[in-house]
Amino acid sequence: MENRWIGRKQRQVRVGLYVPFFAVLVIGFSSCDLFSTRAPASPDFGSTFIWTPAELPSTLMSNFKGTIEVLDATNYTKCFIGAKDSAVTGEKFTYTFTPRSGLDAVSRSLFDLWNIQSEQNFMTKLKSALVSNPKLNVTFSNTNYEQLNSNSARITSDYLILLPVQTNSTIPSSISGSMILQLALVTTEQGTKEWRIVNWSDFPLTSGNSSTFTDLKLQLSS
Repeated sequence: MENRWIGRKQRQVRVGLYVPFFAVLVIGFSSCDLFSTRAPASPDFGSTFIWTPAELPSTLMSNFKGTIEVLDATNYTKCFIGAKDSAVTGEKFTYTFTPRSGLDAVSRSLFDLWNIQSEQNFMTKLKSALVSNPKLNVTFSNTNYEQLNSNSARITSDYLILLPVQTNSTIPSSISGSMILQLALVTTEQGTKEWRIVNWSDFPLTSGNSSTFTDLKLQLSS
């Protein structure tokens, strides 16, 4: 009888020791917030623009704007007709850039050989010349879409680009002007039919003396 009483007493002592230990664990876990519901972390989408197949001229314009905003040189060059794109009409097109008027002969000659690689170099140099993780403020206004036929189109638009420049930068904090984009419908390397820019003509605004895309490209090509 005495032995049973002693055994019961020992079990009570052991239980008494376990309970505080378990309570300490619960309190410890609670303080670490392990049992609470946490808000999910925001996904990191990176800086690369997600290309949308340009089945319409307006979609091409959205891609053009989006790639400039995040300075995505790779997708930016996809806006222009490339060597692996085939015009659905069978014509052979090579991308050209027509600078604003008023340039001297030396400056204008730079654009005689301007091509898609030049555009990619321009976008890459622009990104490295701005603040870290830059995002441009791009505004297109007075935009007009003109469908010339089933395989060609024209976009006219004014533009205003705000640039997050570094301190003491020689790059202007904004550029503005007007442009005409000549488009062609092509069959891409992937077999999709999309619109691409064949020629980009740049113009200064009728009023003011602001820098244009032409001026910025000249500055970053020197």
